[in-house]
Amino acid sequence: MDDVQYRERCRQLPIFPLPRTVLLPNTSLTLHVFEPRYRALVAHCLERDGILGIATLKPGFEEDHGGSPALFPELGVGQIVGHQPYPDGRSNIVLRSIGSAHLEEELQLDTPFRIVRGSVPPPNASGLEAALQGLRVLVLQLGGLSRDASEEARRLIQLDGMQLVDALAKRLLEGVDEQRAYLGAARLADRVALVQDRLARFLLPSQIVGEA
Repeated sequence: MDDVQYRERCRQLPIFPLPRTVLLPNTSLTLHVFEPRYRALVAHCLERDGILGIATLKPGFEEDHGGSPALFPELGVGQIVGHQPYPDGRSNIVLRSIGSAHLEEELQLDTPFRIVRGSVPPPNASGLEAALQGLRVLVLQLGGLSRDASEEARRLIQLDGMQLVDALAKRLLEGVDEQRAYLGAARLADRVALVQDRLARFLLPSQIVGEA
């Protein structure tokens, strides 16, 4: 699927809303599907290209009894790459991230599951190379912490560009708010900055010990 097809696909995107869950780039997500509306969602997607969005529910969703609780605008877009059905209609699915989108509006369509119109801004690589250089320096510093860290740093430093950034985001960004900020960043360099800040905070205690 090229960029034009992807943008068009996101204009009518079925979503799976989840609490405290973000589908980050270059990651996979395993879901157990048991509610009837999400069984219908999975069946709908499997009949087509397997693509759906993961939307994060805003706080207070437990009080929404109308079935359409508020969503944060950052959407992780994934494709079903694994499907294990059970005789009673439940299933397990594995989603692999293929991109992200910004929720513009919810579409009022006759489906038991929610469908939204998502927009996909063109990638903005302004300042990316300079940001990546700074991040690689921190990764090399990480390698000096221990033998295990050295092996991990050696593996990470071989990753190209945003593959390195996404791999670190998966390891370092534990909070949902941080993950949403990463997914929704307008510039790729902003994603690097989020990861670089988190890695620097991780390294700070070891630097203090080394200076003592």
